[in-house]
Amino acid sequence: MNEKPSVRIQLDYLQGPIWISDAATGEPMTGIETVDHDPVLRELNHRAAQLFASYYDFDTQGVPCWFDHEKEKAEKEIMLELIGCIVQRLQEINDGSFTVEDLETERLRSL
Repeated sequence: MNEKPSVRIQLDYLQGPIWISDAATGEPMTGIETVDHDPVLRELNHRAAQLFASYYDFDTQGVPCWFDHEKEKAEKEIMLELIGCIVQRLQEINDGSFTVEDLETERLRSL
């Protein structure tokens, strides 16, 4: 039995929350055509990637790479809204050919 492909929602530096994607453009690169070519997802993904990247600072705080956990906590509602919009859009365009694996919503809510 073949498993459906999964769209993973997971934040990481230089990635949009749609795993994997191009943070510079927001273009998802999941291999699922309806996801990868959706302009709404591309815009939302790009905005979330830029927000998440803003939590990183380099060559400060005495370390080569520093993550600002306090800024992430302070802006968690903004990120939750973006991720919620991404998940909602994925549900709207899903023709049953893929699943969504959201690894961020609960993590963000617990901050």
